[in-house]
Amino acid sequence: MYTLDQLKSLEAQFGSPMYLFREEDFINNYKEFVACFNKHYTKYQLSYSYKTNYTPYICKLVKSLGGYAEVVSDMECGVALTVGYEPEHIVYNGPFKGELGEKCLLEGGLVNVDNLEELKGVCKLAHEHQDKKIEIGIRVNINIGQSFISRFGIDMDCDDLQKAFDMVSEVENLEVVGLHCHVGQSRTVEAWSNRAKIMLGLADKYFPNKAPKYIDMGSGMFARMEESLAKQFGDNIPTFEDYAAAVAIPFAEHYKHLSQEDKPMLLTEPGTTVINSYIDFIGKVRGIKHIKGRDFVVLNCSKDNLGDICKMKKIPLQIVHVNEEQEILKDAEFTGYTCLEHDVMYPDYNGSLGVGDYVIFGNVGGYSNVSKPPFIFWNSPMIAKKADGSLSVMKKGETFEDIFATYII
Repeated sequence: MYTLDQLKSLEAQFGSPMYLFREEDFINNYKEFVACFNKHYTKYQLSYSYKTNYTPYICKLVKSLGGYAEVVSDMECGVALTVGYEPEHIVYNGPFKGELGEKCLLEGGLVNVDNLEELKGVCKLAHEHQDKKIEIGIRVNINIGQSFISRFGIDMDCDDLQKAFDMVSEVENLEVVGLHCHVGQSRTVEAWSNRAKIMLGLADKYFPNKAPKYIDMGSGMFARMEESLAKQFGDNIPTFEDYAAAVAIPFAEHYKHLSQEDKPMLLTEPGTTVINSYIDFIGKVRGIKHIKGRDFVVLNCSKDNLGDICKMKKIPLQIVHVNEEQEILKDAEFTGYTCLEHDVMYPDYNGSLGVGDYVIFGNVGGYSNVSKPPFIFWNSPMIAKKADGSLSVMKKGETFEDIFATYII
């Protein structure tokens, strides 16, 4: 919870609005997540999803905690390399890889091939570099009982997966050493249990003589959330321990006959699971309007600052009053600075509010600052609050020059 004095001090130093990253809480959550998996399977490795929030400060922090980088583009891979990652600790996924994907392939990165056309390019690269032993993973399209057909990976239920292994077998200096999967919108423990069962079965089928070097299970787990948000997802939100038991225990049992060295590395790729709850967004009330019996609150920020979560759920909210002149609002909509009717950050607010009051939105760590378009207004600064209470700028507030530097004027 924020106090008025804290917020006034933050605004005086960094302006308004802003993101605030609670570093100590993030570290504690991160360590607990890893510990849950390591307790059951000691060859577990967390690989942080850069697309969720590629802020370099956070990526460097993950690196210091022993996490790998999971990237899906040359832009993200560039961040990983810039903050000090060696390719061997970079997991490169996604359907569209660039030149840095080739760098990772040639220098020992964990590159997971998404489709047969991409694999043709990998085979060609291997032919061009006969002096290199190139290792890859295959991204497999699996069905874990989800309600949709995923567009990613090579289908395990047709000839394409076997065709991929056959293509690789024809290239002397190319080898499949890993399997990868990711199925979005499937956060239940049952879905993860199914995922583990299917991937272990595929590992046995395609690696009959020796376990793969790694099996990457992707991402898609619930994060820790404030109670107000958790209730909107229903009862019995799984814990980290629930997920670890569904995945790590089956892995430990399946490979109990192997030495530690011969067991495959188990990876997951959490993003929102480890970052969402630890970044807040602090805005201010600029105006209160009453139109045809409805109450509207105008803020100095936008839904684009908060990410998709605010479009689906009522995210955690704290109001800190500044103005003594307060109004009692009923079912008010908190709206943004854009000229779009659907720029709504929070619906159905009931309570007192005044112009100048601070509005703090929680759970905006994922797909927020990295997803905001340069639409109408530039993005806000991001500040880290460290364990000792000191503050550090993670990202400067954007300016006119930042936005228009690539345009020819």
